[in-house]
Amino acid sequence: MKFIIGLGNPGLAYRSTKHNVGFAVVQRIAKQCGIKVRRKLHHSIVGEGRIAGADTMLVLPQTYMNLSGKVAEELLREHDCSPADLLVICDDINLKLGRIRLRSRGSAGGHKGLRSIIGALGRDDFARLRVGIAIDVHRGDITNYVLTPFKRRDLKNVSHALEMAKDGAIMWAEKGIDEAMAGFNAKKVATS
Repeated sequence: MKFIIGLGNPGLAYRSTKHNVGFAVVQRIAKQCGIKVRRKLHHSIVGEGRIAGADTMLVLPQTYMNLSGKVAEELLREHDCSPADLLVICDDINLKLGRIRLRSRGSAGGHKGLRSIIGALGRDDFARLRVGIAIDVHRGDITNYVLTPFKRRDLKNVSHALEMAKDGAIMWAEKGIDEAMAGFNAKKVATS
């Protein structure tokens, strides 16, 4: 079993915020692959199906971003899977809008959802797909920025980035992290 976990915050107040691009990517994967994500399991809403011939669970944690690790740890333990079977999709304030970046391991890079997962698993060797949300240079407290929606003028680039992330995640499921990194890390959405 493979797991694709999209990070975000539950509830209508957060639905369209920059911090919820992980949820948005998983929802696009679900739509393309015909997977219904609506069953409650391990503090999440999940859906199971086949992606590129592999049994895959799409996961939207309902624990809020800072407690995402609990979900990842419980799913891997219950299904007797390793971090190699996990792809985490999240926003990245340090990456320009229109870019995605896949990695096979690494630090949290200041992202509290990734920090929670690394802490719960006790390791950082799981794949992650970061979706750039930075439009301007940000310093200091970025909470307000990540918890607001994108501006209308940015929506075209947001949509293209989400599509690229969806395709990158599906390639990860089909061909593994190395091919997904080679195929998608250099791509960029043209700014309007």
